Amino acid sequence: MITKINKIKNFGIYKSFIWNGLSDFRKKNLIYGWNYSGKTTLSKLFQNLEFKNKDKYFKGSEFDFTTEKDNITLTYTHNDLENFPYHVKVFNTNYIKRVFTFDEPDSDIQPISFYLGDPSGELDEKIKKLNKKKDQLENIRDNRYKKIVDVFNNYNKASGKFSIKAKDIRENYLDNKLDQNKLNKGVIQQITDTIKAELSKYILSETEKDKTKSEAIAENTFETQKEDFSFSENLETISKEVKEILEDTAPKSIPFPELDENPTLFDWVQKGIKLHEGASECKFCTRTLPDNRISDLNSYYSKKLKEIQDAIARTQEKIKLEKEKLKITFPHKKNLGDGFQSAYKKAVDNYGEKVKKYKTQLSILNLDLKRKTSDYFNNISATEIDVITFDEDFKEINKALKEHNDWLAEFDQNKKKALAKILNHYVAEYLQAEDYNKKESNKNQAVKIISNINSEISSNNANKLAFEAQLKSNVKGQKELNDILEILLHRDDIKIEIQNDKFTLERSAHPASNLSEGEKSAIAFAYFLTELKSLRDDAPPKLPNTIVFIDDPISSLDSNHIFQVRSLLHTFFREENYCQLFISTHNFEFFSVMLDTNLFGRINRNTNEAKRPLYFIKRNDDNTSLIKKLPNSFSSYKSEYVGLFFTIKEFNELENKEDFTNLLILPNVVRRFLELYTLMKYPSDSEVDNRVKRVFNPNDKPSYNTKLLHWFSHQNQFEKVQQHDDKILQLEDVIKELLEHIETKDELHWKGLIGE
Repeated sequence: MITKINKIKNFGIYKSFIWNGLSDFRKKNLIYGWNYSGKTTLSKLFQNLEFKNKDKYFKGSEFDFTTEKDNITLTYTHNDLENFPYHVKVFNTNYIKRVFTFDEPDSDIQPISFYLGDPSGELDEKIKKLNKKKDQLENIRDNRYKKIVDVFNNYNKASGKFSIKAKDIRENYLDNKLDQNKLNKGVIQQITDTIKAELSKYILSETEKDKTKSEAIAENTFETQKEDFSFSENLETISKEVKEILEDTAPKSIPFPELDENPTLFDWVQKGIKLHEGASECKFCTRTLPDNRISDLNSYYSKKLKEIQDAIARTQEKIKLEKEKLKITFPHKKNLGDGFQSAYKKAVDNYGEKVKKYKTQLSILNLDLKRKTSDYFNNISATEIDVITFDEDFKEINKALKEHNDWLAEFDQNKKKALAKILNHYVAEYLQAEDYNKKESNKNQAVKIISNINSEISSNNANKLAFEAQLKSNVKGQKELNDILEILLHRDDIKIEIQNDKFTLERSAHPASNLSEGEKSAIAFAYFLTELKSLRDDAPPKLPNTIVFIDDPISSLDSNHIFQVRSLLHTFFREENYCQLFISTHNFEFFSVMLDTNLFGRINRNTNEAKRPLYFIKRNDDNTSLIKKLPNSFSSYKSEYVGLFFTIKEFNELENKEDFTNLLILPNVVRRFLELYTLMKYPSDSEVDNRVKRVFNPNDKPSYNTKLLHWFSHQNQFEKVQQHDDKILQLEDVIKELLEHIETKDELHWKGLIGE
C-alpha cells in the first residue's frame, strides 16, 4: 500500500508539497478539507496512478510515492508509473462524467462480471439451440467442403502429388541430373504458381523440347578458377638491407693477421673461444694457452662483429624465403576453355622468364653477403641490381582466368535457362492432364464457403457468449446496480436496464432524461461500488491488490443520503479484502458519521488522536495546498459547528496567540463559523452577507468591526481569506468581539456551547 506521498510539485494547487514527517498512511484513511482546499486535485493525482499516465492531469508535474508490500519499501516516481504494483480505482467528479458517456466509443467504462445462473431455464435452452446449430454447421463444413480443400491440398503436402511428380521428372525425364534439393514439391509449386494462368504458352514442340532438354542436362567439365594471383616483391627492400650490411664495419682493437687472411680459421677460432672460457690449456693440442690469449681474441671478435654476422644470416634467410614465394602453382592450361589457353600460357611463360631474372638479382645479393663474410672490418661496395616487378605478369594471368570464369558463368546461366524452360514444359503438361486449374477453382470456392460458415459459427458463438454473459455478467450487474440505487435514492423509480448489451437508464419504465446532479452522483457511485464488487468476485480476486480513492461520495446529494452512503461504505469496506482505502470529504456531517463506523480506529481504544489515520487538506496563504494531520478539535466533536467554536475559543484564551497550532487555518474557521452561526439566526436568508449585517448591528456596539466580520464571511471572495494583509492582523480583535457578542447577546446559546 501507499505509505507516503513524498512530494508533489506543480500539480495544480500542490505547488511544492513535501511529506515532512507526517504520519504514514494506513490501510484505511479519512481526509477532511473545505471546498477549494485541494481534495479533488489529490484524487486526480491518484487517477494518474490509475491510468499509469503521468500527464493525465497537470502535464509536467512531478510526484513520487513510497509503498510498502511484504515488508519491502519501494519508491515510485512520475517517470515509472508503468511499474507501479497496484491497481487504483478513483471515484470523483471526473468519474461521474465518464459514467454518463459510457455509450460513446472509447469510453473508460468497462463491463462488469458476475455469476447469476438461470432459474427459469430460458437462457439454457437458447444456449442448447445455438450449440446444435454449431454442430450442424461444423458437420457441413468438415464433411463436404473441407474434403474438397483436403483433396486439392494433397498436391503440396509431404509425399503428395507434387513430390511424386518431382521424382518422376528427375528420374525419367532428366536422367537423374538434378538432385532432390533442386527439384522437389516446393519447386513444382513455385513453377505452378508462375505458369498456371497460361499453361499452353509453356508447352514446347517435340523438336524444341529435345533441344532444350539437351542444353539443360549438358555437362560442364570445367571449373571456376582462382583469379587473384599476386605477391608483394621484397627485392628492393632486401637490396637496401644488403647495402647497409656491406657498408657496416666491426672494430679491431688487436691485430691477428693469420685470422684476417684465413676465413676458415677465422670461423673456427670464433666458435672455439666459447669452449675455452676460463681454461688454461688448448682443448685441441693440450698445450698451455699464452697469457691474455682469450681476452685478446674476445677483443678481436667484438659485439659489433656479432651483430653484422647475425644481420647477414637474417638477410640470407629472407633471400631464401623470397625465392620460395616465386614457386607459385598456376592452373594447368587444360583447365581453361580452348579460347583462353593461348593467352593464359603466354602470361604464365612470361612470369617464368621474369622469375629467372628475379632469382638472378637475389643471387647477386647473396654473393655480396658472402663477400662480406670475408671482410667484416672494412666497408664493401654493393653490386648494382635491376629492380623487377611482377604486376603486369599477374595482371595478364588473372585476366585470362577471369575471361574463362565469365565464360563459364554464362555457360551455367544458359544451362539454367534451358532447365527452367524444360521444367515449365513438363509441369504444364502435368497440370493440363490433372485439370489442375478447375480443381483449384473448386478449392477456392470451398474456402470461401468455409469462411462464411466459420463467420456464422463465430456469430453463433458470440450470441452464445452473450447469453452466457447474462448468466455471469449483465443480469447480475444490473441487479447489483439497482439494489445500490434503491438504497441511495430511497425509491425504485430509477432503474438500470440492459438493451443490446448496454446499460440504459429508465425512470418509471421510460427512458430517463433530465437527471439531477444528485441522481447522476448516485448512479455513478452505485456503478463504482458495483465495479469494486466485480473486482472482489473475480477469479482470482483483483480487489486485494487495488487502492481505492473516494472523493466526496455525497457530493450533490442532500443530507438525507449521508447515512445511506455511510452504510454502503461501512458494509463494503468492513471486509478487509482490499489493498487500501482513501475517503475525502468537505462535509463535516459525513466526516463525523464515517468516524462512527470505526473503520478509522476507535476513540475509546486509541486515546492518542495522532495515531488515527485522519488527515486535513489545508489551503495556504500563498494559494497552495498541503496535507497535514487533522486537528484534534475536528475529530473531537460530533458537530462541525461545535468543533469550530472550540477552535476559536481556544485561540481567544491563549496568552501567546502566535503559538496557536491552527493559526494558519483560523481565517477559514472564522468564516465557516460565521456562516453556520448566522444561518441558525436567519435560516430563510440565503445571503451570508445579509445575515452578518443583521446579526452584528453596529448600533448595538459602535466598536463592532462589522466590515471585517463581513469580509471574513464573504464566501464569494474566498481568495481574500488566503491573503496576509492588514485585515488578517486584526483577526484577534474580530474573534474577541465575536465571542463577546455571543456571550452577552446570545447568553443561552453561549451556555449551550460551553456545556453549562
